[in-house]
Amino acid sequence: MLKLADIKGVGKANEKKLEELGINSVFGLFSFLPRKYMDLGKPVSVIDAEPGCMCLLEGKIEKVSTPSKGGKHSFFVSFSDNLANNRIYFKANFYNMPFLAEGFEVGQSYRILARLSKDLGTFTVVNPHLEKIEKISKLEGIYTVYPLRGSVSQGTFKNVMSSALDLAFDEMKQGSFDPVNVDFLRTFKSIHKPESVEEAEYALDRLAGIDLALALEIFKKSRDNTKKFRRVFYKISNFRIDEFVNALDFEPTTSQMKAFADIFDDMTSAEYMSRIVSGDVGSGKTIVAFFAMWLAHLAGVQSALMVPTEILALQHAEKFEKIAAKLGIKFALLTSSTKQAERKNILAGLLDGSIDCVIGTQSIIGEDVVYKNLSVAIIDEQHKFGVNDRAKLEAKGAKDVLSLTATPIPRSMALTFYEDIKISHIEKRASAKTNVATILTYDLKYAVSQIVKSAEEGKQAFIVCPAIEDSEGFESYSIESFVKEFSRDFGNLNLSILHGKLSNEEKEQRISDFYSGKTQVLIATSVIEVGIDTKASEILIVNADRFGLASLHQLRGRVGRDGSPANCYLHSGKSTDSAKQRLDTLVKSNDGQYLAEVDFSMRGAGDFLGTKQSGASLTPIFGLKMNADTLMYAKRYAAEVLSPQSLDYLLRLTRGSKQKIQAFLDELSQVTLKS
Repeated sequence: MLKLADIKGVGKANEKKLEELGINSVFGLFSFLPRKYMDLGKPVSVIDAEPGCMCLLEGKIEKVSTPSKGGKHSFFVSFSDNLANNRIYFKANFYNMPFLAEGFEVGQSYRILARLSKDLGTFTVVNPHLEKIEKISKLEGIYTVYPLRGSVSQGTFKNVMSSALDLAFDEMKQGSFDPVNVDFLRTFKSIHKPESVEEAEYALDRLAGIDLALALEIFKKSRDNTKKFRRVFYKISNFRIDEFVNALDFEPTTSQMKAFADIFDDMTSAEYMSRIVSGDVGSGKTIVAFFAMWLAHLAGVQSALMVPTEILALQHAEKFEKIAAKLGIKFALLTSSTKQAERKNILAGLLDGSIDCVIGTQSIIGEDVVYKNLSVAIIDEQHKFGVNDRAKLEAKGAKDVLSLTATPIPRSMALTFYEDIKISHIEKRASAKTNVATILTYDLKYAVSQIVKSAEEGKQAFIVCPAIEDSEGFESYSIESFVKEFSRDFGNLNLSILHGKLSNEEKEQRISDFYSGKTQVLIATSVIEVGIDTKASEILIVNADRFGLASLHQLRGRVGRDGSPANCYLHSGKSTDSAKQRLDTLVKSNDGQYLAEVDFSMRGAGDFLGTKQSGASLTPIFGLKMNADTLMYAKRYAAEVLSPQSLDYLLRLTRGSKQKIQAFLDELSQVTLKS
């Protein structure tokens, strides 16, 4: 196997510099990917070049200054622009390179690559890469730029990379290579020495797929090794589905009935239940949770429904109360606000089994909460909880787990990662037409005036900002800047602020005040995305281009929940074409599944694997963007190319990336509910 020391140009000094960049092997060298590509096929005039950006120029030397004797030994070369008939001038400043001055002659023409600046009308470049026009060898074709942080020069690094690729291909021709190794080598060559930007982009997509295929295979193996089989089967007696249906005050939809059947099959199968119930806002996932709780009651075991907020727990309890009474289920509501005497009675009932099920927040997994025979756990808004919360429920006895999510899972992700995970998708009722009008506006003052007008008419409104406080380089409204600029516009209206930095007690109180109608306008971050039912009919999302489609759809679902007319104002500042396309899509569609597919194809996996801005939107080893195409390619590659031998080889090859892969799989397991 090739070593760094075998490569031409890698002496002890350069080997040490490569180690500073985290490069300790030839594979590590190939894995050090370019930061960007530049097509040097066509120079531009200095007038057409964009200041602050790398650009390719051509100029004729008009003057060369004498290097200064002290300090940085600076000198400059004045060029006239060849592409502007030499009527426009720009200057190249050189620092710490006095030896170059003697090589420049007036009248010579050079091709120049550098970052251009414009100061007081003068175009300037500093320490540029340059070659005489008649001897161009490097400043043509596709120019790769590496994130070298000054450790090694771009030229030196490229020479080392080229030598390493040549040696590797020679070695490949001499012996039999694993197909994966051949794939890697050809892909790396297209990445580091492409003939076109398109070739490089294709190769990067291919590398992302190979990267993800490795993680996918490890993930599947870990799932196979952790499947749990029942030791004791439930004895569900007197089961008649019409008994549950008759306890409802409405007729369940076809997809709800299908979910009931799925859950019954899970709870009577040889494996413990691990199912995701995915459904759009208002599709009726909660009734499916109640069905699982009823089955647990029939089986003589306890169940627990855990939700992220106290107000949501209260809403679920209010809905379940009538159903529980008809079905003979004794349940309790347990939150941090539960009074001490009542809490004591609930804990006693859970311990002796007289309470069949509990609905609550993380209070239901407190250290002092002991169950007699907890077996079924339902987790609402499951992405709001961590792996540890689930582990605590399992430690208290829950083996069958049902998770509810209002963020529809993209089909391409389901086909790849969730093919052996059980999913029930709940469709909205055909009659449940939304009454929420979505309005895109670039005039924030107008949008605020509409919110104020509605609030003065007695309606409630949400205002959502992308951040809590202002931060440098973040050109959008935070709650801090919004309140500073617009608080006077709201006159005597009752305002409240809600965000993640508040204590749980403060958050619950402010949500409760809004729920009861005490507060008319709630200014918040996206923490309100969690499904609470209020009578709010207006929502303004400030700098909506900062949010993904899935999040925007969830936020829009906070209003008009009682079926009355509602408005969702999407404010956008200066946004990219892709952001405009995203917002236009939201205006035109209210189909959560469709929006999830579009968001995934445009933004990648960040909204669906862990935290929105987390590394889970990138492949684990190489940190490349992953989207629907990457997933599908990874699945094919894993099935058609990765043999057990090549998988072992890959694991050895990427052993330094073990922690990265594990971190990726940890986030993945939080969504896919690893059994």
